[in-house]
Amino acid sequence: MASQRRITPMLNRKASTLSTAERKGRKKDALEKFIEGDQTMIMSSLNQLRYTILCEGLSKSEDGSCHYRVYIWSILLRAEPIEANYYLQLVQKGKSKSFDKIHNDAFRTFKKDEMFSRTVSNSVLVRILNSYALEVEDSGLSISPYVQGMNILVGPFAFISKSEPEAFALFSKLLTKYIPMYVTPNLSGALNGVKLVDLILEFVDPKLFNFLKSKLLTANIYALPSILTLSACTPPLSEVLELWDFLFSYGVHLNVFFVISQIILIRTELLGSKTPMALLREFPKLKAKKIIKLSLSFVKILPNDLYDLVVRHTWDSTVASEIDGYSIPTR
Repeated sequence: MASQRRITPMLNRKASTLSTAERKGRKKDALEKFIEGDQTMIMSSLNQLRYTILCEGLSKSEDGSCHYRVYIWSILLRAEPIEANYYLQLVQKGKSKSFDKIHNDAFRTFKKDEMFSRTVSNSVLVRILNSYALEVEDSGLSISPYVQGMNILVGPFAFISKSEPEAFALFSKLLTKYIPMYVTPNLSGALNGVKLVDLILEFVDPKLFNFLKSKLLTANIYALPSILTLSACTPPLSEVLELWDFLFSYGVHLNVFFVISQIILIRTELLGSKTPMALLREFPKLKAKKIIKLSLSFVKILPNDLYDLVVRHTWDSTVASEIDGYSIPTR
């Protein structure tokens, strides 16, 4: 009941959530009507929202953006709004112990994406990341205040949000609630995700897996950035946002399948290459719809016990030994 009470205000956002300009002069799609509606049945409403995202996706303006995406993500992640004063207090605390690392990484965040560069400044990224680091330092949590890759994870939130406190709340919720094992000092969850890439690739495409293995190319060599950043390290940002719409709807653990799908989509090139690492070092541009469709086909055929490991690896510290001891069943 407590969790329902926390998300009820988010589901019951009224039209005032959107600006007057956003509400007038155009036809609303199903998702915008959902945001503005009175959603009294929490779980059935969430299921409806997820299904609409799967079937129809979020609408886009001429520049490819979706003005209400931040509200959808807030609902899906069950991220409560935070008081602006709370965020301001964190900002005013000054530099965290991780400030220098944060400052050095911020300028590399989506630097080739012109729209991102126009929309989000380095100073915004630094403030959000530094505030998060300060919050973690004070919390006593067993997660890291900052690890390389967090700058990529915060980017989409900063891009779609209408304020820094909003982006901070979403970013903090993702890391502390959904992928806490990804941001431990030793990145244990992300490393387990990499191991799962190998296991699942061996199951769905043993020929490709064995070919890569013969070249000494296991997933720990090429897949960690894509696992750690939920595939956001591969452009374009517009496709990252679509992938995240799906991940936040059905579970961030599904990014493991997104990584495998990106590998399968270049299968022919890999098998025909004398230097496959050159292809794996930088995946082709994301094609969200293809990746999601292919990923769902893998989910359907995966053994239940292996899928359970995928679900748990982002938050369960006990899963490592089970992954290490897992043997792929014969098909």
